[in-house]
Amino acid sequence: MTLRARLGIAAALFALVVAGGFGALAYLTFAHQMDRQLETVLRSDLDRVTALLASPRLGASFGDPATRGVILQFVGPDDRVVVWWGDDAPLPRPDGVVTHERGERTYLVTAAAWLATNGSIRLAHDVTEALASRRALARALLTSGAVVVLVAMLGALAGVRRMLAPLARLAGQTRSIHPATTDSIAYHGPADEVGDLADGLNLTLAAIRARRDQERAFLLEVAHELAAPLTLVHYHLDGLRRRHPDESALRAASEAARELLRTSQDLLVVARGDLERALEYRVVDLGDLVRRVADEYPGVAIDAGERAEVAGDPERLMQVIRNIVRNAVQASGATAGVTVAVERAGAELVMRVSDIGPGMSSEVRERAFEHGFSRGSDSKGGGNGVANTVGGGIDDGPTSGIGVGLAVAQHLTERHGGHVRVAATSHRGTVMEVRLPSLDARIHDEVEA
Repeated sequence: MTLRARLGIAAALFALVVAGGFGALAYLTFAHQMDRQLETVLRSDLDRVTALLASPRLGASFGDPATRGVILQFVGPDDRVVVWWGDDAPLPRPDGVVTHERGERTYLVTAAAWLATNGSIRLAHDVTEALASRRALARALLTSGAVVVLVAMLGALAGVRRMLAPLARLAGQTRSIHPATTDSIAYHGPADEVGDLADGLNLTLAAIRARRDQERAFLLEVAHELAAPLTLVHYHLDGLRRRHPDESALRAASEAARELLRTSQDLLVVARGDLERALEYRVVDLGDLVRRVADEYPGVAIDAGERAEVAGDPERLMQVIRNIVRNAVQASGATAGVTVAVERAGAELVMRVSDIGPGMSSEVRERAFEHGFSRGSDSKGGGNGVANTVGGGIDDGPTSGIGVGLAVAQHLTERHGGHVRVAATSHRGTVMEVRLPSLDARIHDEVEA
């Protein structure tokens, strides 16, 4: 249940309690006052009758026999009515004032001692109309209370909606914050607690941006520091490898230097924010891109038959394919254990990269695409980690990965409208899957739009 609904219900319940309490208090106060007035009149009439008995006056009368709604009885010691006005059926003799039902009428009855006979004087007033008025008042209070509660509920809901509108807009803006930009929130509302919350969020976002900029600057500096010597090392090792093609150690060292150089290039991409750079779309054959990457890794098997056209940035797609193939080669410890297949699946093109590494643990599988996640500490999760050497026959097992290549591949694939996932993993190897919308599907979507 939303906050708006909870506050609306709370306001409605509060209105119900207030209206109900006010109505109940008003009714009880009115009923109490009416009872007191009726009892006062009844006792006053009884006092007048007893006073006349005690001090008779010439021409005085106990009451008019034609008076309606009043019953006066002089009752003897044997409970027999001696003299009466209104009705001769004996009334009860209460200690105080009680109500008495007679037929369809309700009477308020009281009594006093008839000292001359040791009997009693009993007096009753008809209060049927008064009680009917009380019931009518109760109905009126209930009706008006229901109307008041309904109006209060509608007003409360409208008021809550209006008061929470700035908070709802703020929540909408926070949901639309892009993690790569963390733009500030534009708050338009009163300077209240919601405004304080917006200010606090903007301060937090500013701190995140400053920290991100510092990390990028540091990462850029590190990547530059690594790239220059790695380029020189790779150049010289590649030259030695060409002069001594049979030296497996040179071949392994050259390929390891190349992989480290590629890793430093990934770091540069992340540090410079190139992942957010606008894509330069072209029509490319995914199979052709796969073959070009495979040329960099002799021994990788390719299964890319028919033409598989996609709309994308060739450089970025090459980076996706290269990073995934590189991780597969590192997991297998040699290029010979890696297979890259491209096929069409409905409106999508699917590239599957299989390795023969040790596979991934459940934790590694869940976190494989996180920046900076280290996989080398998990013996089962070493698949797709960074190997000491690749393709050269020297495999000391997987070491710690820095979690850049797969994260970059995932981000770039999503920018092309696709996604990357770990399709399967076991002790016999891992299958990474890249799915991209085909050129036909992209054209169809553009036409439909």
